[in-house]
Amino acid sequence: MYRFLTLLFFIPQLVFAMASSEVTFAVSPSIVKVHVLDSKGGHGVGSGIVVAEDQVATNCHVIANSQGVQIAKYGERFAPVSMKADWRHDLCILQFKFLNIKPVVLGDTKKLTYEQSVFSKSYSGNAVKPVVSYGQIKALYSLDNENIIHSSTGFAMGASGGGLFDDEGQLIGVTTFKSPGRFAYFYSIPVEWVKNLLQQGKDIELTAQTELPFWDAPLDKRPYFMQTYDAEREKQWGRLFEISSLWLKSEPQSLEAIFTKALSQFELKDYVGAKKVLDEVVKKNSRHARAQFYLLKIAKVNNDTNQILAIETLLSQLDESLLQEAQ
Repeated sequence: MYRFLTLLFFIPQLVFAMASSEVTFAVSPSIVKVHVLDSKGGHGVGSGIVVAEDQVATNCHVIANSQGVQIAKYGERFAPVSMKADWRHDLCILQFKFLNIKPVVLGDTKKLTYEQSVFSKSYSGNAVKPVVSYGQIKALYSLDNENIIHSSTGFAMGASGGGLFDDEGQLIGVTTFKSPGRFAYFYSIPVEWVKNLLQQGKDIELTAQTELPFWDAPLDKRPYFMQTYDAEREKQWGRLFEISSLWLKSEPQSLEAIFTKALSQFELKDYVGAKKVLDEVVKKNSRHARAQFYLLKIAKVNNDTNQILAIETLLSQLDESLLQEAQ
């Protein structure tokens, strides 16, 4: 047991400080409000990010099937002359002439770490000026060779198309969708898709949507991480185990697929099997706070006071809210 405690307490610590006000303020000029006119004459709003000269990224669902699109900044409005669309990934890039707004710096999701602090900037809640929201990275889900980012940076209607940034102010994602319910999960699509569309996308005129985004597809066609969320929310643990098994068959190296299997085993009272799989998760990523949380619950079931102390110490550094939930 002593050796186990030593391993827990001497996990290399990555220290992340909340982004400074100077950093969050610096990206504000590059965040724009997107105005759309729908087919019935209604007015909708979303957010956008200037990602290159005269080019604004937003979610396709913000502008899909609209009769007119404009962006607003500093009291002026600008109409796009064309766009690039990646409908499946829900990413559109509007192209302008003489926009004269500084682009953001594009980051890299491959460098992200669980529980790393991040912030978002958008017109969440149809705000008058960009709103900042702080949080941490909770999970990374592989989709089409890139990472969907699950973070705790909350956002509301109007935030679609906003920016998710690291503490240096580099764009790492586009705030896109959230799960239903009071305790929502917030998801951003990766900046790599922005880079790809900038380089390889074809210019088209503003046009009707040709494909549903991955997150709005029929349930059985959605990524496994979305299917597992519904099963977990509805406490269908047998179904969760089945989905996680299919997920592992499709992506045997997926850390979140492995964790989801352990979660289902725990809820099905297979504590021995769950612990074995959870140990595998934290061996791969010691900063996986939810895995540590369930290992703590198992330690309490087993009355293992030494392990309880070790994991509580680690969770206090990773996610204080999970530690409080475990009390």
